[in-house]
Amino acid sequence: MPVLLLAGCATTPVPVKVTSIQEFPPVTELPAHWQLSGRLSLTQGETGWHGGVDWTQEADTFRLRVSGPLGQGGFLLSGNERGVRLLDAAQQTYVAPDADTLLTDVTGWILPVTGMRYWVRGIPDPAAQFEADVDAEGRLEQLSQSGWIIRYTRYHTTGDGRWPARLALVRDDVSVRMVIDQWQFGQPSAPVP
Repeated sequence: MPVLLLAGCATTPVPVKVTSIQEFPPVTELPAHWQLSGRLSLTQGETGWHGGVDWTQEADTFRLRVSGPLGQGGFLLSGNERGVRLLDAAQQTYVAPDADTLLTDVTGWILPVTGMRYWVRGIPDPAAQFEADVDAEGRLEQLSQSGWIIRYTRYHTTGDGRWPARLALVRDDVSVRMVIDQWQFGQPSAPVP
């Protein structure tokens, strides 16, 4: 006698398309002071680079330290909406009105610092149009904004909520991968320069 097997239909939730910033927590409700540390790899054409990353954000002022393997080839980028400063590995200082342009002009690397301030926290930049896929819990799975596609593959769960732990950014021949090992929230022990 034939045996008929019935399989239960388990459906994977389909991501929801979102194009309105109102679908996300307002920036004013997110921690204004935060720090992250982790690892960053950047591929641009046939060239690649990887290293450690420490980012401190205090309201609109930031400090982003990227260090290469064994401390080689890194930089310190800091500033706010009034201007930014980059200190390279040779201790040369450069200034400009915006972080993205300064970083590209000095290092040759394309790293969208302006947008990443929001993207690392799992929200779109409220100043630019976007299209996003969010999961059933409202977390970003994929974001398209300012010419970049950002994919979120893992989140940390902390007492303060769920924060991105792994994301990948792609634009043309540029690929950025970031693994966030640690999040901290609240005022840093020392002010951001």
